[in-house]
Amino acid sequence: MSTPDRRVRRTRETLHRALIELMMERAYDRIGVSDVIARADIGRSTFYAHYRDKDDLLVVSCGEHLRQEIARSSDRGRWAPVRVMIGLAARFPQVYEPLIGPKASVTALRGYRSSVAAILREHLDEQSGPGADDLTVTTLSWALVGLLTAVTDRTNPVAPELAWRRFEAICRAGSSQIEGG
Repeated sequence: MSTPDRRVRRTRETLHRALIELMMERAYDRIGVSDVIARADIGRSTFYAHYRDKDDLLVVSCGEHLRQEIARSSDRGRWAPVRVMIGLAARFPQVYEPLIGPKASVTALRGYRSSVAAILREHLDEQSGPGADDLTVTTLSWALVGLLTAVTDRTNPVAPELAWRRFEAICRAGSSQIEGG
């Protein structure tokens, strides 16, 4: 995966930060592209040079942010990205709600799940031993999205450590299928 040049990274980070700041202030469905570009102090054409719409900004920038957080983590184990994702979801449920919450758009939900699958695939391919097949990665990514939904639930959130232990137990129980394909 190639790294975009410094100006592109800076523009994307500015747009991502603007969207997250706005999401801390009000509901995602009450934020428009015009709000994001005003907060970021970036022109409309610049926004559309990088993203199709605000859902695309949300999904792509969250995926990029996840990769950065995973890279910063000292954990290099087989399921390290999962632990990072659970921790982020627990710390920032208001950011995850428009991605995976009950009012998430289909575009955002599928886009985020796709990002999670790509991150899992990349990480598992880097690990020693056999990788996981596409169906397994798809299954795990949807399961993880469901688990993150439970962690970010407003009325009855699942504790991050419990979520991690449950995911780890399920993976251990099914590891022969995961590693054997």
